[in-house]
Amino acid sequence: MTTLLRSAVILAAALAVASRAASAADADLPALAVPVAPAAAANIVLGSDFTNRRPADEPTAVRISQEADAIDVVFDVTQREPIEAATVTNGSGVTSDDYVEVALSPNGPQGFQYAFYANPRGARYQTSSENSAYTPPWGANATLRDGGYTVTIRIPTAIIRSGGRTAWRAQFVRSTVHANALDVWSFDPHAASVSDATFFGTLSGIGAQASATTARPRARAQIYGLDETTTAAQGGSTARIGGDLALPVAPTISVLASLHPDFSNVETDQQTISPTAFPRSFTEVRPFFTQAAQPFNATSSCVNCPQLLYTPAIPTYRDAYALEGTQGPLTFAAFDAVGTGRDDSAETLDYGTSNPHQAVGFNVQNVTVNESGGIRDQVSSLASGFTNQHSHFGAYFNYGSESGSAVSSASQGTYAQGGFVYATATTTGLLSWMHVGSQFAPFDAFVSQNDIDGPQLYFSKTLPFGAGAVLHDLVLSSYDSEFKNHAGAPAQDNAGFQLNADFRNLVTVHGIYSETAVRTFANEFLPFDGNGFLVGYKYSSATPSDIQYTGGPYYHGQLDAWTYLSTVPLTQHVRLSLEADRNSYFTHYIGEASGTQWLERATLDFQLNRETEFDLGARRLIGPNLPVSFAPPNFTPLGAGNVSAALHYLSRSGRNEMYLVYGDPNSLITTPAFFVKYILYVGAPKGT
Repeated sequence: MTTLLRSAVILAAALAVASRAASAADADLPALAVPVAPAAAANIVLGSDFTNRRPADEPTAVRISQEADAIDVVFDVTQREPIEAATVTNGSGVTSDDYVEVALSPNGPQGFQYAFYANPRGARYQTSSENSAYTPPWGANATLRDGGYTVTIRIPTAIIRSGGRTAWRAQFVRSTVHANALDVWSFDPHAASVSDATFFGTLSGIGAQASATTARPRARAQIYGLDETTTAAQGGSTARIGGDLALPVAPTISVLASLHPDFSNVETDQQTISPTAFPRSFTEVRPFFTQAAQPFNATSSCVNCPQLLYTPAIPTYRDAYALEGTQGPLTFAAFDAVGTGRDDSAETLDYGTSNPHQAVGFNVQNVTVNESGGIRDQVSSLASGFTNQHSHFGAYFNYGSESGSAVSSASQGTYAQGGFVYATATTTGLLSWMHVGSQFAPFDAFVSQNDIDGPQLYFSKTLPFGAGAVLHDLVLSSYDSEFKNHAGAPAQDNAGFQLNADFRNLVTVHGIYSETAVRTFANEFLPFDGNGFLVGYKYSSATPSDIQYTGGPYYHGQLDAWTYLSTVPLTQHVRLSLEADRNSYFTHYIGEASGTQWLERATLDFQLNRETEFDLGARRLIGPNLPVSFAPPNFTPLGAGNVSAALHYLSRSGRNEMYLVYGDPNSLITTPAFFVKYILYVGAPKGT
């Protein structure tokens, strides 16, 4: 354990003792004793509109009870607005529809948090702060009726890591797209977010009739078999087997292992030509990291800061091991991913406490890379912050130091950011200073730009209107920053203003002013502007349509960029998404060529039932890439097409999962390969 981590353990213990005196009883937050079904049920009302800061226009009645091994919740929704329920297959699309939600935090604001969503057709989605792949079996049934709908949710207590507690923090939510409303049970005007468990109510007596909440969670073995059929030019056909393991050693602590991991994962299409000066980040999908990496990168606040652990940067490993968990105000994790000629390891310890009066956070983290030939990289960091929940003011400070083979100057291998924050549900203001040294580029981090130093300012204000107004809300946001490099020359300037208007008829209009100038790889200080507008319909729903334009001075020339996107429901189970992006770059700079790049994409989404979804996608990318700040421009025209197809099935029990895939949606050209992948979950279900 590093000196930094040892110091953190001592400080965290001292903060834990000091915080006991500061925590006050949440007397103003609702509490409910959960009766046992079928003898009785408790009744509550979702009577406050969190989004619009007023009483709910259409209060929702909720009935809550428990069985020996589950919590039962019934939402009776009255709704005069059109009901949005386009999603049929279980998944994240549910949160783009109208939905109801049960949020649970068994160990209070600290510890693992869970959320269960269901739309008016009974499609489900769930999240957990422990694992981004959390997919246990639970139940939701829905009935549409004139003037509303009813959703019945059943959550087994065995899929919740409660640590044996019988009093759980909880929130109940109902979201309505057409009303732009988020109605809640527990409402406190000091809450800045509907998902902040500090301001949840309390359910007592959970599991009082059984031992389900006190038993240690079950171990999980996630065993997969993969068969790939492809041409000799693609490496030939192959088959492999491997797995990921999770072994709980305490109610809220687990040991993890990954053996012979699978890297055939075909993700959603992440290809984009959206104009940007900076590198793009990608979403992690490997099962080991969806759990092992969750506790990392914890900060009280962070604006455009480096991501100090970016697991997509970790290459193929042979096997990996981890420990992760939470205990009281402490969350911790450590992992080691062992590959051929490379070892990536990391440790983190996070202390966090929050009550209706104040929130305190402190985190330390260490990430180390060792490669063959004596190449080494290490970055140690700390993050801290304090917020007064009543005044909404807070302060924070983050720091990181890199050492190793690529750092010759300790002073240029550091990162620091600190500032002051004001945050409510409708207003956010931030004033900070950020420094990233010229040699700060950790192997396992994501850094948009190094060698910058200077202030940054951000402000956002949401103005909600009355329930019957033409406008739902106006959102104003602005930002400004001015960074110098280590020689005192301009490194990055940003200035922008955006006004969003959301109308009652679900039309959205954005006006955008954005000026960005960046010092490039060639030591030129060049513009990358993006002024424009967006007009959308159902912009935040499951079936959005929009037109967007951005343009202005860009690199050595001028940019005009258009995006056209529409998702159309053909039937209740079939959706067609069409997208056309066009970037036109004009320049008279010697050695550069003007040109237009097109990205055209079409996707047919067949939501066959709750458990099965089939997608057929086609994409064409033509023309030269746009210049960026961090690499030489490539004006060689591309001409690439890609066709891919995938069927995904996850059984209702959560024990069996299957993928049938042709191609790779992230490849520039069609990958002539067919994959069959089967996963068996033994013990605990997926992501638990």
